[in-house]
Amino acid sequence: MDVKSRNYLLMNRQALEKDIKTSYIMDRMISDEVLTLQEEEKVKQQNTQKERAAMLINIILTKDNNSYRSFYNALLHEGYRDLAALLQDGIPAISSGNGKSSMDGMTSYVKTVLCEGGVPQRPVVFVTRPKLVDAIKKKLCCLGSDPGWVTVYGMAGCGKTVLTAEALRDHQLLEDYFPGGVHWISVGKQDKAGLLIKLQNLCSRLEHDSTLSQRPPLNIEEAKDRLRLLMLRKYPRSLLILDDIWDSWVLKAFDNQCQVLITSRDRSVTDAVAGNKYEVHVESGLAHEKGLEILSLFVNMKISELPEQANCLVRECKGSPLVISLIGALLRDFPSRWEYYLKQLQNKQFKRIRKSSSYDYEALDEAMSISVEQLNDNYKDYYKDLSILPKDVKVPTKVLCILWDMETEEVEDILQEFVNKSLLFCDRNGKSFHYYLHDLQLDFLTEKNRNQLQELHKNIVDQYKKYYKLNTPVPSQEDCMYWYNFLAYHMAGANMQKELHDLMFSLDWIKAKTELLGPAHLIHEYVEYSSILDQKV
Repeated sequence: MDVKSRNYLLMNRQALEKDIKTSYIMDRMISDEVLTLQEEEKVKQQNTQKERAAMLINIILTKDNNSYRSFYNALLHEGYRDLAALLQDGIPAISSGNGKSSMDGMTSYVKTVLCEGGVPQRPVVFVTRPKLVDAIKKKLCCLGSDPGWVTVYGMAGCGKTVLTAEALRDHQLLEDYFPGGVHWISVGKQDKAGLLIKLQNLCSRLEHDSTLSQRPPLNIEEAKDRLRLLMLRKYPRSLLILDDIWDSWVLKAFDNQCQVLITSRDRSVTDAVAGNKYEVHVESGLAHEKGLEILSLFVNMKISELPEQANCLVRECKGSPLVISLIGALLRDFPSRWEYYLKQLQNKQFKRIRKSSSYDYEALDEAMSISVEQLNDNYKDYYKDLSILPKDVKVPTKVLCILWDMETEEVEDILQEFVNKSLLFCDRNGKSFHYYLHDLQLDFLTEKNRNQLQELHKNIVDQYKKYYKLNTPVPSQEDCMYWYNFLAYHMAGANMQKELHDLMFSLDWIKAKTELLGPAHLIHEYVEYSSILDQKV
């Protein structure tokens, strides 16, 4: 840390120790990758608020300039405007010759804008995804000077926040399109009281150099009006970033005819607000080589030096940046546990895969279950029914119409809700819609509903029999191929021995299936389910 920055901390530590509550400050510093979980625990072990603050400052004093900046930004974000002002003149210089940073070529202008706007720093382990970063930049440029919304959406842990922050590290973009600066807020799941606190803190940040200090807004409407005036008069042509939006009603507080980028798991979250709207979908999976690159950076090894379990681990992580980062962070601390974590993933022991400092989830399953819990109870039951879908299979709408005994439009409405919340994926091929789960989501569902899988398999078989009675599907029907491929799979999953035996030895079924798929698949099923078929009926 620069001497000047260190001195400002030492000069003002008494005021800092007296007033700050460390919990939220540390959350932000952990998300900035400048504070470790072990250091957070060390602070929490202190007995009083003042002792915890003193320990945090002692830890910061041992660190670099990034820690000072992160601490300063955390004070601003959490409403400690007066304390942040004490440290403002001690913010370390960012530029390094010709206005460039020696670290990554970013100009000092970009670093200053992002630092003042509270944009998260790059994770310690970072791999480029240039196509997605460029896609976000292009959508931001589409806003021009008009009010509007850019939604970056995708499932939990796919990298929305990191990619959004990376897109802002562009001198030309900031100078040409957002000369008024950028303002980042981590929103998350909020009630009205929590949202008001977020709005109060944002207004406080935007007013921090004002000569007239105003009282905080007392309600959401007052905060919305204050924010509108600030953005219009003081920060025209600036960008507001709302990270991790869950509910559309939250966005109404920011619907102020300004330019907004949001990250969300819910594609439809901007339906309730006005203005131009653009979307960027963040795919759920990393390429295999990118996954290996993340692991290699965490454990400080070349890709070629990684143990043989590395390839298996990346495959088991299903390309999820969240899961690969969780595993990488654990291996950094426990470098001999490659085989152990591989077995945990293979056995779906998600609760034993604890969080790294990059994510706000206690365990891997929480990252997925938190999205499911936001569904209403009826929709939770429908989503549970998807637990028995085969892996890597795109299921036509008609199959789910039969399962739920509903009209196509009703089923598509339910499934679109899952798609909007990044809990399901849709492949639109002409007029026909096909749906599928990410492998990680399917693993989560099967583990969560393990004790009900037999019943769920039985239900889909019963619904098939109710619909088709004694007939068999014909090739002209869109669900035909699904049943010929997977009806036996569902009967075996339901342990329906008699029904499976009757099906597999039905001459009509054998004839129709071999004409459609050839004999190989049928032979495979006889081998696969021989233990059930060999039992006496």
